[in-house]
Amino acid sequence: MAGEWLLKKLQQRGGSDSDYSDIVYGTVTSTSPLKIQISNQMTLTDAFLNVSDSLTNQKLRVKIDGEEKTLEILNELKVGDGVSMIRHDGGQQFYVFEKNKGGDVDG
Repeated sequence: MAGEWLLKKLQQRGGSDSDYSDIVYGTVTSTSPLKIQISNQMTLTDAFLNVSDSLTNQKLRVKIDGEEKTLEILNELKVGDGVSMIRHDGGQQFYVFEKNKGGDVDG
């Protein structure tokens, strides 16, 4: 029932596939400034990208055995990393939310 309603609303809206949100995959080609290639003909620049905090280096304060410590989580994007993104409705902004398996991961 709810699925039929949603399908009807989408059909009423019309438009092309690029008018809707979508999952897009890409590869980081530069980190400063950030650039992500999504096809042979298209590379997104940082003006179109919003990166999840989980894909950046972060400092966290934690308490271990009653003692406060600062930990640095090193998870910034690197050249060659595969990423998953959500293309916002209309296609002008992309939210980078995770690294893909098989990306360049340093141990």
